[in-house]
Amino acid sequence: MKIAIAQINPTVGDLEGNSTKIIKHIEQAKQAQAEIVVFPELVTTGYPPKDLLLKESLITRNKDVLNKIAISCEGIAAVVGFVDQQNGDLFNAAAFLSDQKIVGITHKIHLPNYDVFDEKRYFKQGKEARVFPMNGISVGVNICEDIWIKNGPALEQKKKGADIIINISAS
Repeated sequence: MKIAIAQINPTVGDLEGNSTKIIKHIEQAKQAQAEIVVFPELVTTGYPPKDLLLKESLITRNKDVLNKIAISCEGIAAVVGFVDQQNGDLFNAAAFLSDQKIVGITHKIHLPNYDVFDEKRYFKQGKEARVFPMNGISVGVNICEDIWIKNGPALEQKKKGADIIINISAS
C-alpha cells in the first residue's frame, strides 16, 4: 500500500486557505498513485484553534469544508483532522474519506491538558477506537495522544482487526 503523508502547516482560522492546501495535496497524492493520504490533526481549522472554537460559524464552516474535501477524494482515501460537533459537544476528530464521501469519523479519546495543551477546555473525550475498511484491509485511525497510551486505542483497534494504524498529529 502506498501512503502519502501531507504534514502541511495550516493557518489557524483560515478554513478556505487550509482546504485549498488539502485538496492540492490530495491531487498530488493521486498523481503519485498513493492509495491514501494522511493529514494532520485539526488540519481544517489549524492547531490549536483555541477560543475560535467558541464561534458556531467556525464549526459550521469547518464541516462544510470537510464535505468539499471529501468530494475531491475520488480514487483515493484520506484521513483529515477536523472539529466534529454532536449534540452541542465538540470533538477533536479525524474523518476517513473515500469514494467522495465521509466513510466514518473517529474522536480523540485521550485529551492532553498539560503544558501548552488545553484540550479538555474545548473538547469532549471520544469513546470508541474506530476501524475503517479500505481495499480489503482494516485501517485503525487515532489522534495524537491516543497512540502514546499503553493498552490504549491502538491495542483496541488491533483487537478489532486493524491491519494498520494511522495516527494523526499536529505536533
